[in-house]
Amino acid sequence: MRQTQPISQLEGELKAANNRTEEALRKLDLLEREKAEIEAALDSVLGSTGWRFLKKFRALKSRFLPPGTYRRELYDWVMIQFATSRPSLPRPTESSKPRENVAHLFDGVAGSALGLPFELQDAELPSCSIIIPVRNRSIFTKACLLAIEKSIRADRLPYEVIVVDNGSSDDTQVFLTEWSHSRTGARTLRLSENSGFARACNEGARMAHGRYIVLLNNDTLPTPGWLEKMMELAVGDAQVGIVGSKLLFPNGRIQHVGVAFDEAKNPGHIYRGFPPDIRPAKLSREYQAVTAACLLIERNLYWSVGGLEEAYKNSYEDIDLCLKVRARGYRILLCGNSTVYHFESVSDDRRAHDLRNRALLKNRWATTIVPDLKGWYARDGMNEDPTQFESHETYHPEQENWLRDLWRQVFSLPFPEDELSVSK
Repeated sequence: MRQTQPISQLEGELKAANNRTEEALRKLDLLEREKAEIEAALDSVLGSTGWRFLKKFRALKSRFLPPGTYRRELYDWVMIQFATSRPSLPRPTESSKPRENVAHLFDGVAGSALGLPFELQDAELPSCSIIIPVRNRSIFTKACLLAIEKSIRADRLPYEVIVVDNGSSDDTQVFLTEWSHSRTGARTLRLSENSGFARACNEGARMAHGRYIVLLNNDTLPTPGWLEKMMELAVGDAQVGIVGSKLLFPNGRIQHVGVAFDEAKNPGHIYRGFPPDIRPAKLSREYQAVTAACLLIERNLYWSVGGLEEAYKNSYEDIDLCLKVRARGYRILLCGNSTVYHFESVSDDRRAHDLRNRALLKNRWATTIVPDLKGWYARDGMNEDPTQFESHETYHPEQENWLRDLWRQVFSLPFPEDELSVSK
C-alpha cells in the first residue's frame, strides 16, 4: 500500500505532462500555420507590381524632385489639384454595402431569374475588351478566337480582342501574328516568359479601350449570345460589379455556376460535375465570387481595386478580385443563360501553387468570407455531392478531338482546320 500512492501519483504527473506536451504541439502547429500565412502576405506585398513600381517611382521622384525645391512644391500642388478634380466612380446605394453575413444571397431576386427591361435586350451595348491570356496549345486559342467571332453580334456589341502570349514555345506566336493582321479590333502582346495569369490579364487590361473588360481563358468555347447576356446583367443594375458565365465541361456537365465556400472557408465550384439541367444552373443569381475563366467587369472598377493581385500564381486571384469588388459594395452575379464550354487546365502546372495561394487568400479574407456551401444546397433542395470538388484533370491530346466534336455540336459546322494555319 505504501508504494501504490507514489506510483499513481507518478502516473498522474506523467499524464499531465503528456497533456501539456500535446497542447504545446497544437500551439506550435498553429504558430507554424500563422507564420506561413504571414510569409505569404509579405510575399504578396514585396512581389507585387505596385510595390516595385512604387519603389522606382519614389527613387526617381527624390532624384529629380528633391524635397524643398520649387519643382517639388509645384509637383505636389498639381497632384493635389488632380486628386480633388478627378471624377469618381458611381457608388452603390447605401443598402447595397457589404453586410456581416450572406443570408441575403438566399432570398429575393438573388435566387431567381433576373428580369431585364425589354428595351435593354434590343439596345446597343457598351464597348467591351476581351482579354485572353495564352500559353501554348494553339489549337484551343484558335477555336476560342473563331468562336468569339461567331457568337457575338458586332452590330449590337462593339468589342475588341486582346491576346496576351505568356511566352509560348509552340507556334502560337506565328498564328497570332496572322490572326491579328487579318482582323480589325484584334491585338496581341507577347511576354518574354510565363509571367502567370494575373500579370498577363493586367497587361492586357492596360491595352484595353472598352468600357468593360472580359477575362476569358483560351481553353473555352463560347456559345452564341454568351457575352450579350452577361453585358445585359452588368448594365442593367449600377450595383452589379462583376458578372460570371455558366461554364460546362465538353461532356455537358457543370464546371462552374458560381463559387461557394465550405465550412473551412475554402472556395470551390458549386454543383461541379452535376447535370446542366438542374434548376440552380438555370438561374442568374448572386454569389460571393465567380471564376475568371469567364468574368466581366467595368474597366474603371477593375483598376480602382488594383486589378488582379499578382502575388497569386495561377489560382485564387479571381476569388480575391471578387472579394475586393464585393467589399466596395458591389454585387457579384452569375449569368445563368450565358453558356461557355471550358476544357479546364490545359496549361502545364496549372494547380502547382494552390496551397500557397489558398493560405494567402485566407490571410486576407478570413474575416470576410462566409461559409455558404451548405446554405446553397439547403436552399436549392439538392443533395451535397462530395465528389464535385475532385482534383482538376491535366491536359491530354484526346482533348483536341473533343474540341473538334464540340465545335460541330455548337455551330453545326466542321471545325475550321484551315481558316488560320495552326500546326497540330
